[in-house]
Amino acid sequence: MSRMLPIELRGREPSLRSFSERRVSMGQALLPLAFPTMQHLRERLEEVALRAAGVEGLQPTTLARWLVARRSFFAFLKEQDCEHRFVGGDYRVQAVLIEDWIAWLRGRSTSRSTIATYWRSLAAQLARVEREDGALNPFSLLDAPKPGSVLPRSLTRAQAEALLSLVRNEQVGSSLERARNLCLVGLLLLAGLRRTEALRLEVADCDVEQRTLVVRRGKGRDGGAPRTSYMTAQLADICAYYLEARQRARPVRTHAFLLTSTAGDYPMSATRIKRLFRRWSAALAFRVSPHALRHTYALLLRQAGIPDRVSMDLLGHRSLAMLQRYSHVFDDEHRDAAAQVHLDLSVPFGGQGPRDAGHRR
Repeated sequence: MSRMLPIELRGREPSLRSFSERRVSMGQALLPLAFPTMQHLRERLEEVALRAAGVEGLQPTTLARWLVARRSFFAFLKEQDCEHRFVGGDYRVQAVLIEDWIAWLRGRSTSRSTIATYWRSLAAQLARVEREDGALNPFSLLDAPKPGSVLPRSLTRAQAEALLSLVRNEQVGSSLERARNLCLVGLLLLAGLRRTEALRLEVADCDVEQRTLVVRRGKGRDGGAPRTSYMTAQLADICAYYLEARQRARPVRTHAFLLTSTAGDYPMSATRIKRLFRRWSAALAFRVSPHALRHTYALLLRQAGIPDRVSMDLLGHRSLAMLQRYSHVFDDEHRDAAAQVHLDLSVPFGGQGPRDAGHRR
């Protein structure tokens, strides 16, 4: 294969991994990733996303990230007038354009974590094209950008308590709404559920007597592995209070989902949760979000001395590396840790120590 690049790309060839390593299991060389037009590539990636949703059970949030990544890359190619170059089938040109896309994103002040997410999302889609069509995924020849070391946002214990107090005493439309909102916050903060996991939780999955929550459709392929989350005593009381209010509500709730709309006999929506958290953030003068509460639960587990392996299972993580990203440390913890370092100094400060006794002036 010729190593000659187009004139406009000479001197720009990226450092690629060994092309010989990119072979299919049959031992045949992969085909070039080539399409007649950019529209054909768009349609193929849309097909891949739809197939992944049906076959792999990918979450809507994952598919939404895939769509955003595609749109970003397509916008870059169009702005730079290089759509035809990418679909031309030269993996070296494609690699250069991918690197240029990353530089383009950085020039627009896109965060490192967002760039890494875009990269992984588009690489995942083209990896499926490679698997199904035998066409080389050019992302596999490059090193992925690192997301950086930004710690997930967590609340302090005082902030978490302030949020619970606000929700518990907030003047809202009905006692059912207040109880439901408190249950929502409890599921996120005191059980570490993701927002989508809380929305999909069914009444039958919540056992107040046994203090268990069965998360049947978590994050990951095929809906994620089911797990059991255990309630604290406070969360069990919150859920029991809400279930009583839900049972008394008129009209009677007949749908299976735990978190219900107060306007009718249907489940609570993700849009409603967004509005609630915006309202609470404004009232508290600090930002709160569903995932920040999940991070706070992980923080509370660590502060309570819970082993990482147990915390990983409770949070539904598949690796300890993911759990370690939640290990947020606040300034007060540093101060308290430093205060525990103590040496026995036999001579009080201001007194005559060994150095003073032997070196008098």
